[in-house]
Amino acid sequence: MYTAYLKFLKFHLRACKFTQCLPLEFDKRSGRVILTKNGFVFFSLFFFCCIQRWNWNLDISGIQMFNSFLDYEKYVLVDNQPPLLTLGAKMMRIFIPTAEFSLPVIVLLLFSLLTYAPCTAPFIVSMQQYCNNGMQFSAVRLTLHLFEAWMVWHILMAGGTWIIYAFLTGVVAILSIVGILEGKIKTIQTEANMNSCIKFYQRIQILQTLMNSFLRDRLLPVMMLFVPGIQVIAQYVTIDHHSDITMPGFLIFPLIGLNCGANNVLAFTLASFVNSGSEKVMATLRKKSSQLRGKKALMKRQLRGCTALQVKFGSNYIDRGTPLVVQTFCINQTASLTLIKEGKSIRY
Repeated sequence: MYTAYLKFLKFHLRACKFTQCLPLEFDKRSGRVILTKNGFVFFSLFFFCCIQRWNWNLDISGIQMFNSFLDYEKYVLVDNQPPLLTLGAKMMRIFIPTAEFSLPVIVLLLFSLLTYAPCTAPFIVSMQQYCNNGMQFSAVRLTLHLFEAWMVWHILMAGGTWIIYAFLTGVVAILSIVGILEGKIKTIQTEANMNSCIKFYQRIQILQTLMNSFLRDRLLPVMMLFVPGIQVIAQYVTIDHHSDITMPGFLIFPLIGLNCGANNVLAFTLASFVNSGSEKVMATLRKKSSQLRGKKALMKRQLRGCTALQVKFGSNYIDRGTPLVVQTFCINQTASLTLIKEGKSIRY
């Protein structure tokens, strides 16, 4: 359920408040996510350094999604027992805290990498004409490293909010609610029970619509395009350039690759379960409706209006084949890069 991850969301938003990367916070009085009263200052693009700007056109759909899930569990599911945890839900209980923990770890590893190998591209110090990894440590270099680490932390915390608590936690919450509905369907005995289950499913559709309104055009297209690309780069560096990068800075690449791989396999697989699970629920409801007495025509019309749930990106959606396609792409591209490098090594 969504409230199971609420303590992690509170901690994450406190960290975001410290870095001032998101214009929202958790209100203890109402127990909901709200816009910050003073407004948060957004950092501009990396190469514009510290120029600040106000987010004057804030989309509150992400906040609406957070609060909708919390309200749904507080008011609609108040009399329902939580479903048994599936294997995927148990894995997410491990993956989400791990992902939250890995965000500051990546920043620390990046700072270590820049400390021991300051000429690592594409960071600022590497742009100096006479940069070398044996150059003397200075206050200016330390300031640049701290600035770059701060900016990376800022980006990770802001982006991680939506990936972890809008996408991942939202998917787990919907799957949990679908599990509750499956338990209700087993107890259907009358037409009233059927109507209650149909209304319950329609409420889930509202949650899905709220989630898709935020994810489909912004977050998921970026994840589908760039997360596999980052995984390919991380895998390639880990396999072919492990001897070129000093420790402990090298650890950032397998850590990023592990996070991306887990996202591509676990997160997208769970997201595909939203569609397959809802199709199973609809098939069960249709079967149950045919066994009941009463207004069958009305029940059929209601069921026809209940479409399968989908986690959408753009005009498409995540189905069972999506994780396999993504991982096949990552493996093929990594193998191609490795073969190209080996071919160049043999040639020279």
